[in-house]
Amino acid sequence: MIFSSCRNTQKPRNTSATLAFHQFRLSQEQQGDETVAKDAVRVVVEHDDQKYNAKIYRDGVKGFSVVGPARDSRPEAICDGMELGRAHAADGQEGAQRVSVRLPKKQWSAREIACADEQALDHFSAVKSQSAKAPVVEQKLIPPGEGWTRYDEEQVVDQRSQVYFVQIGPRAGQYLKRNSDTGKFETVGPPNTSKNFPIAVSAGSASLIKRGVKLDRVVILNDIAKIARLALKFPLSFLDTPACAYAMFQGLRTAESAQWCAENFHKKLLPILAEKIHTYEMSELEAVLRRTLESLDAELMLSTHAFSGCGALLALVLGDKL
Repeated sequence: MIFSSCRNTQKPRNTSATLAFHQFRLSQEQQGDETVAKDAVRVVVEHDDQKYNAKIYRDGVKGFSVVGPARDSRPEAICDGMELGRAHAADGQEGAQRVSVRLPKKQWSAREIACADEQALDHFSAVKSQSAKAPVVEQKLIPPGEGWTRYDEEQVVDQRSQVYFVQIGPRAGQYLKRNSDTGKFETVGPPNTSKNFPIAVSAGSASLIKRGVKLDRVVILNDIAKIARLALKFPLSFLDTPACAYAMFQGLRTAESAQWCAENFHKKLLPILAEKIHTYEMSELEAVLRRTLESLDAELMLSTHAFSGCGALLALVLGDKL
């Protein structure tokens, strides 16, 4: 049998243990901050000897570094960095190394170079830890309206207006449009939200019979959005309503030109309207009608009906604008 004896020293022992515990916690927190900084994965573009290289790396004991090929321009290196970042996010260091072997043969297109955004490289910065939870999948934002098609993993585009919407990443929720002069993307406002105005529109016509022949033709587009969907197979969901158009074409010598213009009026007007998904100003609507007439005239002059000739009267109603 073994006997043991001790004195009651609980208070002093608890005081010293508490102090030691707090000192240990403080040292662990300081070490943890350093570990987080060392475990951060970064994607950067380095410049050396007039060349640019993408680099993905992590410092620390388990650090690594993968460098992309030398490029002549920074945007090309940014594209390389995006590929390295995506590969690392999917397969870790091995994925980045596999991609780096293929990158020297990769030739980036002019569109991809123009879309290069160095700030997007920050999206791939991450901290890995053994206790990390399962990665959270970023939900893609859905733009309002119809007609959006996939452009890349991060963006959708309205092809007719060439307006882009960013679904994920650091610029998520932004609408972009390429500057025609610089070729770079610029931020634009959100598209027009269709509004219905309590307006009634009516139209009519009277025909002039000349030499026993009806020379004029009248076209009424009573629902532009519906006609675009059924006849031309594309939506016009950003237009205010009522959205309708009226056209009268009067033949000069015969009715052939007027007939041709009446049959092709909607084919010229609706695609031009689809080029803008933002609110139309009055001056812009006038320009739409002018472009429609010019397009009809240019094609008519090349047809067999050119000698017939005709005059035109157009009216367009979008919401409360005429």
